[in-house]
Amino acid sequence: MNLILFDKVVEKAILPDDDPRATHVREVLRLKVGDAFEVAVANGPRGKATLLENCSKGMSLGFAWEQAVRNDLFPIRLLLGLPRPQTARKILEQAAALGAGAIDFFGADKGEPSYANSKLWTTDEWKRHLTRGVEQAFCSFIPVVRHWRNLEAVLDDLSQSDERLALDLYEADAPLSADAAIGKESVSLALGPESGWSPRERDLLREAEFTLLHLGDRVLRQETACLTALGVLAQPWW
Repeated sequence: MNLILFDKVVEKAILPDDDPRATHVREVLRLKVGDAFEVAVANGPRGKATLLENCSKGMSLGFAWEQAVRNDLFPIRLLLGLPRPQTARKILEQAAALGAGAIDFFGADKGEPSYANSKLWTTDEWKRHLTRGVEQAFCSFIPVVRHWRNLEAVLDDLSQSDERLALDLYEADAPLSADAAIGKESVSLALGPESGWSPRERDLLREAEFTLLHLGDRVLRQETACLTALGVLAQPWW
């Protein structure tokens, strides 16, 4: 990780020895008393933490925070057919690192409903994957993550100002390009589960004025298609 996230702005804090952040400072960064490292507050400012002492309660830290805070997430909302947990873990971390503004998971017609009962979602594990992505990217803002019963529910929640795009290997007539996002206030990008869209879902997307686009002839895993498309669409904001 390139910085370490904290929950709030404080002047001093103690990290218990069993806190993974303390382990990182001790074993990965190998810092000594007086050394400083990069930190940030979740959805807040960045700054520097100085290791003041290793005490019986853990690591004592002092903080110096920057004043300016800018939300650097891209106005790109990902609508994803709920994937298997191992795929969702990759998407959560890497989409957060790339700067997706929001990630919406929905129950797809060809998806597996039991994925929603994974410990990834029934515990706070999903939050840890987001945090890792943000820390890797040397940023502090965390994408919003939401869950929806089905595609209809998430489509009903979309803003009218969105540029609406959907990836589809079989019925799209044109490739995805950065041009689709140029001059747009925000973009919604929909991807079905690995088994693809159902005919009913394609009809719903077209009725909601989504344009079907592709990433070439290769059949890609959901996480590969998602992150590739996010990188393409983010270019106008780089």
